Amino acid sequence: MNKELLIKELTKRDISCNEETADELIKFMRHVLAWNEKFNLTAIKDEDTFLEKMIFDSAIGLTDLDLSNKKVLDVGTGAGFPGVVLYLLNKKANITLLDSTAKKINLLKNYAYDNDFGYHTVVARAEDYARNNREQYDYVFARAVAPLNILLELCLPLLKVGGTFIALKGPGAEEEIVQSQNALKKLNCRVNKIIVDELPESSETRNIVYIVKDKETNKKYPRDYKDIKKLPL
Repeated sequence: MNKELLIKELTKRDISCNEETADELIKFMRHVLAWNEKFNLTAIKDEDTFLEKMIFDSAIGLTDLDLSNKKVLDVGTGAGFPGVVLYLLNKKANITLLDSTAKKINLLKNYAYDNDFGYHTVVARAEDYARNNREQYDYVFARAVAPLNILLELCLPLLKVGGTFIALKGPGAEEEIVQSQNALKKLNCRVNKIIVDELPESSETRNIVYIVKDKETNKKYPRDYKDIKKLPL
């Protein structure tokens, strides 16, 4: 994927991306690839592949969404995906990037400082952060972090009532949703819609799963991660 195709494909999806924004996305990609030589952040090292499978793949999280003036959290952001991409495509969003690995968050914090970007960064495990930041966010995103039933327990406590959790998933999303029925019920949330998309060059399937929170989350959630993993809801 090149810059022209990136702009064209995002525009087809009503995601605004002009030349300047595309250049910022490519600049960020190149910084990640430069960091990768020291910190092993991603297995993808080819720019064309990275643009499709990391940048575009993150950007489609904005399908049918306007994050302007909304509080947004990216759980398990890693090297900044999807959070930095979402921010560059809408700098009016109030975006926080959360990850438990300090070196990754420090790289993103320094990148924000060097470029005068307004996203925020936090070093913490999601379950720990949720205990002191319950129901603070309009939108919570997670991409390639964990199975859906585990993600729900980590992310739903952070979401405001009426807010939306967006899980960016590959082709196995429907099976994960079936396995998450108990978690959806216990956490007072429901699948609102699923948008199925396809990466333009590799033709890989992507599922954008929108889950709405209907009521407050019971304060016993999230449990410690060892308990979540050992016995998912």
